[in-house]
Amino acid sequence: MNDQYASILTKFPLLDGFTVAGAQMLLECGEIKDYAPGDLVFGEGEPGTSAMLVLTGKLQVFVKRSGNDLVLKDAEPGTMLGELAVLCNIPRSASVRAIEKSTVVQWSAENFHRLLLRSNLFSERVLGQSLRTLIQKERSLVDSLVEAREGSGPNNQEKT
Repeated sequence: MNDQYASILTKFPLLDGFTVAGAQMLLECGEIKDYAPGDLVFGEGEPGTSAMLVLTGKLQVFVKRSGNDLVLKDAEPGTMLGELAVLCNIPRSASVRAIEKSTVVQWSAENFHRLLLRSNLFSERVLGQSLRTLIQKERSLVDSLVEAREGSGPNNQEKT
């Protein structure tokens, strides 16, 4: 089964340039886990004890605010999840649940760090993606703040 997943890994943009042997090494350092629809993969605020890569299916990243789930994104095959909590040794910033039958390769924090040190290509890709994610979140936050400020400014208030 790992041979099948190794072949799949080489097709993910994140792992472009990896050989099947390199992908197999990534799999051997982790654990293949299956999730059924509705399964909670991890919860917001939990310690970052592992990182994972979605192999098949679809997961949903969300936060709970004012009693409601706010969906941040859907994570499809090739998406890395949980790496920021592991890299920064911080609690999870969001929850993740399966929205369809899904399979991931999950690395313990220790094995994830080892992989980053062992493979320059892997560390370059993971860190690059992580930084892009942070920059996108920052831009989104800034855009939201600007919209909120413009919406409450003196020129946008109703005149009586």
